[in-house]
Amino acid sequence: MEVVTLFVNFYKSLDTQSLSELKNIYSDDVVFVDPVTKHEGFAAVHRYFEQLLVDVNECTFDISQIKEVDSTVFVNWTMHFRHPKLKAGKLISVEGISQLIVKEHKICYQRDYYDLGSMLYEHVPLIGSVIKFLKKRLAS
Repeated sequence: MEVVTLFVNFYKSLDTQSLSELKNIYSDDVVFVDPVTKHEGFAAVHRYFEQLLVDVNECTFDISQIKEVDSTVFVNWTMHFRHPKLKAGKLISVEGISQLIVKEHKICYQRDYYDLGSMLYEHVPLIGSVIKFLKKRLAS
Protein backbone atom coordinates (compact mmCIF):
# COMPACT_ATOMS: atom_id res chain seq x y z
CA MET A 1 0.00 0.00 0.00
CA GLU A 2 1.31 3.39 -0.96
CA VAL A 3 0.15 5.02 2.28
CA VAL A 4 2.27 2.55 4.27
CA THR A 5 5.34 3.65 2.32
CA LEU A 6 4.47 7.30 3.07
CA PHE A 7 3.97 6.41 6.76
CA VAL A 8 7.33 4.63 7.00
CA ASN A 9 9.21 7.42 5.24
CA PHE A 10 7.57 10.05 7.45
CA TYR A 11 8.47 8.30 10.69
CA LYS A 12 12.02 7.33 9.68
CA SER A 13 13.05 10.95 10.04
CA LEU A 14 10.17 12.43 12.01
CA ASP A 15 12.23 15.24 13.49
CA THR A 16 12.94 16.77 10.07
CA GLN A 17 9.59 16.11 8.41
CA SER A 18 7.21 18.74 7.22
CA LEU A 19 3.84 18.34 8.89
CA SER A 20 2.22 19.07 5.54
CA GLU A 21 2.98 15.39 4.75
CA LEU A 22 0.42 14.32 7.37
CA LYS A 23 -2.44 15.17 4.99
CA ASN A 24 -1.18 12.46 2.59
CA ILE A 25 -1.07 9.86 5.37
CA TYR A 26 -4.04 10.39 7.69
CA SER A 27 -7.75 10.71 6.90
CA ASP A 28 -9.86 13.62 8.15
CA ASP A 29 -11.62 11.32 10.64
CA VAL A 30 -8.47 9.56 11.90
CA VAL A 31 -8.36 8.16 15.41
CA PHE A 32 -4.85 8.01 16.89
CA VAL A 33 -4.38 6.16 20.20
CA ASP A 34 -1.21 5.64 22.23
CA PRO A 35 -0.52 4.70 25.87
CA VAL A 36 -0.83 8.35 26.88
CA THR A 37 -3.89 9.67 25.09
CA LYS A 38 -6.37 9.49 22.21
CA HIS A 39 -6.61 12.04 19.39
CA GLU A 40 -9.71 12.17 17.20
CA GLY A 41 -9.74 13.92 13.85
CA PHE A 42 -6.99 15.19 11.60
CA ALA A 43 -6.71 18.57 13.34
CA ALA A 44 -6.10 16.90 16.72
CA VAL A 45 -3.44 14.59 15.26
CA HIS A 46 -1.75 17.53 13.54
CA ARG A 47 -1.64 19.46 16.86
CA TYR A 48 -0.19 16.38 18.56
CA PHE A 49 2.70 16.24 16.06
CA GLU A 50 3.28 20.00 16.31
CA GLN A 51 3.63 19.71 20.09
CA LEU A 52 5.77 16.57 19.83
CA LEU A 53 8.26 18.21 17.48
CA VAL A 54 8.52 21.34 19.65
CA ASP A 55 9.31 19.32 22.78
CA VAL A 56 11.90 16.86 21.45
CA ASN A 57 15.40 17.54 20.15
CA GLU A 58 15.43 14.46 17.92
CA CYS A 59 12.94 11.75 17.00
CA THR A 60 13.45 9.00 14.43
CA PHE A 61 12.13 5.49 13.94
CA ASP A 62 13.80 2.31 12.73
CA ILE A 63 11.17 0.13 11.08
CA SER A 64 11.95 -3.56 11.54
CA GLN A 65 8.87 -5.31 10.17
CA ILE A 66 5.66 -4.56 8.30
CA LYS A 67 2.81 -7.06 8.10
CA GLU A 68 -0.27 -6.32 6.00
CA VAL A 69 -3.50 -8.26 6.56
CA ASP A 70 -6.26 -6.92 4.32
CA SER A 71 -6.78 -3.28 5.37
CA THR A 72 -4.88 -3.67 8.66
CA VAL A 73 -1.13 -3.12 8.86
CA PHE A 74 1.19 -3.90 11.77
CA VAL A 75 4.46 -1.98 11.93
CA ASN A 76 7.22 -2.96 14.38
CA TRP A 77 9.56 -0.10 15.20
CA THR A 78 12.18 1.30 17.51
CA MET A 79 11.83 4.97 18.33
CA HIS A 80 14.98 6.95 19.13
CA PHE A 81 14.51 10.35 20.70
CA ARG A 82 16.14 13.03 22.81
CA HIS A 83 14.15 15.22 25.17
CA PRO A 84 15.88 17.94 27.19
CA LYS A 85 14.03 16.97 30.39
CA LEU A 86 14.60 13.21 30.16
CA LYS A 87 17.87 11.36 30.81
CA ALA A 88 19.78 14.67 30.62
CA GLY A 89 18.97 14.95 26.92
CA LYS A 90 20.67 11.65 26.05
CA LEU A 91 19.27 9.31 23.42
CA ILE A 92 16.39 7.08 24.55
CA SER A 93 15.27 4.08 22.48
CA VAL A 94 11.88 2.43 22.85
CA GLU A 95 10.48 -0.55 20.95
CA GLY A 96 6.87 -0.59 19.88
CA ILE A 97 4.29 -1.59 17.34
CA SER A 98 1.64 0.36 15.49
CA GLN A 99 -1.62 -1.10 14.30
CA LEU A 100 -2.92 0.84 11.30
CA ILE A 101 -6.27 0.57 9.56
CA VAL A 102 -6.33 1.91 6.03
CA LYS A 103 -9.51 3.13 4.36
CA GLU A 104 -9.63 4.85 0.98
CA HIS A 105 -5.82 4.96 0.75
CA LYS A 106 -5.32 6.80 4.06
CA ILE A 107 -4.82 5.75 7.66
CA CYS A 108 -8.10 6.15 9.55
CA TYR A 109 -6.96 4.44 12.75
CA GLN A 110 -3.59 4.13 14.44
CA ARG A 111 -2.93 2.48 17.78
CA ASP A 112 0.60 2.52 19.15
CA TYR A 113 1.74 -0.02 21.72
CA TYR A 114 4.93 0.57 23.72
CA ASP A 115 6.23 0.52 27.26
CA LEU A 116 5.51 3.98 28.65
CA GLY A 117 7.82 3.26 31.59
CA SER A 118 10.85 2.70 29.37
CA MET A 119 9.94 5.77 27.34
CA LEU A 120 9.23 8.19 30.13
CA TYR A 121 9.05 7.15 33.78
CA GLU A 122 12.42 5.38 33.95
CA HIS A 123 14.15 8.61 32.91
CA VAL A 124 12.58 10.92 35.48
CA PRO A 125 14.76 11.44 38.57
CA LEU A 126 13.56 9.55 41.66
CA ILE A 127 10.62 7.91 39.89
CA GLY A 128 13.00 6.27 37.43
CA SER A 129 15.02 4.52 40.08
CA VAL A 130 11.84 3.24 41.75
CA ILE A 131 10.48 1.91 38.44
CA LYS A 132 13.78 0.20 37.61
CA PHE A 133 13.93 -1.34 41.10
CA LEU A 134 10.37 -2.67 40.77
CA LYS A 135 11.05 -4.12 37.32
CA LYS A 136 14.19 -5.85 38.55
CA ARG A 137 12.34 -7.22 41.58
CA LEU A 138 9.48 -8.57 39.45
CA ALA A 139 11.91 -10.21 37.04
CA SER A 140 13.65 -12.23 39.76
